Amino acid sequence: MGALAHYLESEGIPTTQISLIREHTETIRPPRALWVPFELGRPLGAPENPAFQRRVLLSALELLEAIQGPVLVDFPDEAPEDTAGSGEGPEGWSCPVSFSTETREETDLERLRTSLKREVAELRPWYELSIEKRGRTAMVEFDPETASELLSIFAFEGRLENPKADLSPATALRLATQDLKAFYFEAATARPGSASPASGEFSRWFWLETAAAGILRAVKERCLNEADDALRKTGAMFLIPMDQA
Repeated sequence: MGALAHYLESEGIPTTQISLIREHTETIRPPRALWVPFELGRPLGAPENPAFQRRVLLSALELLEAIQGPVLVDFPDEAPEDTAGSGEGPEGWSCPVSFSTETREETDLERLRTSLKREVAELRPWYELSIEKRGRTAMVEFDPETASELLSIFAFEGRLENPKADLSPATALRLATQDLKAFYFEAATARPGSASPASGEFSRWFWLETAAAGILRAVKERCLNEADDALRKTGAMFLIPMDQA
């Protein structure tokens, strides 16, 4: 976004942005940026808090008053505590499917691949329930089976069976990863009467207790050893959050 801001400013369009990683913003030096001390993926802070989110947005927009930059301002407050999943419902959040604890320590790719297929099959009914309840899905390019198979083949065999010719290998891996994580989230939060997971709760479950996480780590390692620059960048930046790397 910082690089895009430089381009837009060169065309006479003022820009402002919200930064979650201060070091990156200091390096890119966008014209105007508001750094916020929130967790990655939540540039406006905790969900379901419109008053606080409005404060963040107004703080970012106020930077447009600066005629010249670069301007980097720190937002003064931490995000309010996320109360989702705090037990306000009949019971706290838990995944409706219990996976084998062996999956957590599994490193053999063939067994991980088998476990991933089983997980997707067990979560499928809950995913269908989620679509029925919400009327939508965050999955964009691939269905769960296609996304998991594409990632598994690349992790296990080092080749990419991409069913969409218009997508580059790096883009296909990135979108398959996003779709697979969306599938797990929507399926895992579909059980009626269960509270939504608190901040970080789903992330800990996904990265510590699923075969999908093991496959994604293997995909990352494959990407980092590829000759293709786009694949290496994808492995380094777009598959696994920094706090889980």
